[in-house]
Amino acid sequence: MTTIYDIAKAVGVTQTTVANALAGRGNVSEATRKRILQCAQDMGYRPNVLARGLAKGKTSTIGFLLPTIANPFYPEIAEEIERITHVHDYQLLLCNTHHDYALGRQNLERLVSRWVDGIIVMGSSMDLVDLVHQFEHGLPIVLCNWQENEPSPGIPQVNVDFRLAGELAAHHLLALGHQKIAIIVDEPQQTTRFAGFRAALLSAGIPLQDEMIQLGDSTIESGHAAARTLLTSPQRPTAIFATNDWMAIGALEAAREEGIRVPEDLSIIGLDNVIVGAHISPPLTTIDIPKHQLAKKATELLMRQIDGDRDQAQSILIPPELLIRHSTAVPSSATMGDAPSLPVR
Repeated sequence: MTTIYDIAKAVGVTQTTVANALAGRGNVSEATRKRILQCAQDMGYRPNVLARGLAKGKTSTIGFLLPTIANPFYPEIAEEIERITHVHDYQLLLCNTHHDYALGRQNLERLVSRWVDGIIVMGSSMDLVDLVHQFEHGLPIVLCNWQENEPSPGIPQVNVDFRLAGELAAHHLLALGHQKIAIIVDEPQQTTRFAGFRAALLSAGIPLQDEMIQLGDSTIESGHAAARTLLTSPQRPTAIFATNDWMAIGALEAAREEGIRVPEDLSIIGLDNVIVGAHISPPLTTIDIPKHQLAKKATELLMRQIDGDRDQAQSILIPPELLIRHSTAVPSSATMGDAPSLPVR
């Protein structure tokens, strides 16, 4: 590998002169500068970015910790963060924690040992105590789409208004005329969206019955099992809100197996807007989480910290949007049964 010493020897100048010429500083004549730059190009010289960064107190590298890139919710966010960091001439290091706090702590320590300039942490990737410790010791950190049931005092964050997401799902089903409404929810991770959904139903005079609540773990399999329970019960719902798209897809499969048509006999709505949801049959109505906006705001917030803005109180809340496709519709008279007509507010 070509070094500054090699260039200096070839041109016949000191290493300091070469360093100044390559950095565009110092009292180096234009003729000498051109000779040095041409020689560096001819010899295939590549600067040691790490060494140069450490000399400046920065490595132009940020870490990105997330539960698992295998979940299709995260790749869109990862790509957008990488695109923005590239614009800022930064490199992105991605680490999966697989919901394992010990692995998350190990990944965090490795990133810190590599002198990353800051870290973006998504979802339930880490024990908050470990993050607070590093943040209080000066490491710029941004929490993105952090756990709904866990406050994160002091660390800047970018989150989705999940209570509004639950409300949007309820209002959509109510506006269609549904009254026998069920939910499949991953608790306690998704309590905020659950609370918004339940509150919207209650305000319309339709309390969410215990038998209409099924638990899942955000997987297709759990959504399938929960939906089977709901669809084989005496009080079969006319609509199901699954608090993420994977569970909603599982519910679609369960309905198909039971010979229940979607949306003619059953409406299903999810939350996340993962790419596959638009390409299944029928395409899934969902609450869209603006992933690119999440990524953009989180990266910008981290860059401001790296540049010296340590506003610890800063928190950004991004509103979700209803995305109507073909898995929801007005309930048929057969599925409505003899339920009383209640006003939708």
